[in-house]
Amino acid sequence: MSLPVPTSNVTNKRDAKSIKSRVFIGNLNTTLVSKRDVESVFSEYGRVTGCSVHKGYAFVQYANRGHALAAVAGHDGRVLAGQTLDINMAGEPKVKADKATKRPIAPHYHLGCHHLNQDLYDRLFDFHRRASPLTSGVVPVKWPRVSPPVVRRLSSLPAQLLPQDLVPLQVIKSQLTQIKANIDALLGRLEHITQHALASTHLSKKRRPKNEAIHEECPRPQRPVN
Repeated sequence: MSLPVPTSNVTNKRDAKSIKSRVFIGNLNTTLVSKRDVESVFSEYGRVTGCSVHKGYAFVQYANRGHALAAVAGHDGRVLAGQTLDINMAGEPKVKADKATKRPIAPHYHLGCHHLNQDLYDRLFDFHRRASPLTSGVVPVKWPRVSPPVVRRLSSLPAQLLPQDLVPLQVIKSQLTQIKANIDALLGRLEHITQHALASTHLSKKRRPKNEAIHEECPRPQRPVN
């Protein structure tokens, strides 16, 4: 039974021959993955002569360049211990994707929904207060004002919106519908209070004492003079 040949910890040689067969392993979860685990995984593609593990990355030295290239092709993008490995040849920069093929970055629009709702609510309530003044003698009902969270004010909305940006607009639409329902409820409550006040005034006039009315109509008899 042959014992496994121990690998070296030295992978920082600068000679041109060894660097061509050295593999860099990035985004490595070194909290869970040990040096022995790295050797076991990457020895599938050839004899590993050296391995050094650092915080977040590691280097693996192969005996020849062919084994190193096979390891890069086979393990680049593989998930190990919950993290996707970023593997390339240590002596060569990794070829990045063309800029034209990259996914365009969606603009970060921050729609202040709470601010728009509160601003619209204030304007509608102020317009109704100016357009329909209260009847004299009716005490206005004070409703508590809910302060919205502080959000960033928008200077202008984008000219073109992407399809995924229509979702905040649907949220705003539903919230505006809810605000309209609240305003209708306020108007109905105000009309009910006004009618109740008028009915109370009219009823109080009808309930005047009858003896008071008779006292006003019939004069008081005069006492005879002796």
